[in-house]
Amino acid sequence: MTEREAGGALIEAGVAFRLFLWLVPFGLVVAAVLSFWVDLNTHGLEHEARTFGISAAAAKGGAKALSEGDHDIYLLLPFGIVMLAWFTIGAVRALLLAYSLAWQVERPRTRIRRPFLSILLFNAVFVGVTVSGTAVAWFRHQLGASSVIGILLSVVVVIGVALLGMWFLPHSTAPLYYLLPGAVLIGIGNQVISVIVVYYFAPRLGRAEAAYGAFGTAAVLLVWLYVLARLVVGAAFLNAVIYRRHAAEPAEP
Repeated sequence: MTEREAGGALIEAGVAFRLFLWLVPFGLVVAAVLSFWVDLNTHGLEHEARTFGISAAAAKGGAKALSEGDHDIYLLLPFGIVMLAWFTIGAVRALLLAYSLAWQVERPRTRIRRPFLSILLFNAVFVGVTVSGTAVAWFRHQLGASSVIGILLSVVVVIGVALLGMWFLPHSTAPLYYLLPGAVLIGIGNQVISVIVVYYFAPRLGRAEAAYGAFGTAAVLLVWLYVLARLVVGAAFLNAVIYRRHAAEPAEP
């Protein structure tokens, strides 16, 4: 079954929406912890997206909202942590269902056996990828063309993280090396998305912030998450198709 036959666009839209619901409390927690960022950095969201990535821009937007309102950070932080755990479960379930459909699992997995570990692992993976991407973006911004080594290192790190994540998600009986094509797709695609963020999403994020406020920012983030979801889910279908085609090949005498 190909991605189009399985209704990949609808699956990816669902995953993107779940990721958006998760990103809201994630941004709230980060903003509460880093609320001093607004006082130290007066640049807009477009500058942050170009320099550190769109995740950093989202975090700064949340921090700005907290600093401009009469919100008690000590109350919002525990609330954000609870909501983060709740919506992390939803995001993990969406990924389990998407990968089950890609690999044509007879009984799609939606039940999480170890929810606490899943919450920690999911957020740790995202934070690790975000931090590495932010570090490369900063390195590239400071050193320009000489950051090629840093970009290659970032691709390798993302490939490793993607392999780890896909190993914990449904993958039929495929061994680890059959997950490598999808991991490479995610690693390279992540760098392409970084370029798209600089030249497409960042300018629109700046204009949306000025024209529509939080609603414009949310719309841009949803589009970005949909592109990211297409990459992650597409990697699962790629691995599944390659594995099934290889398994269907007759054995050599």
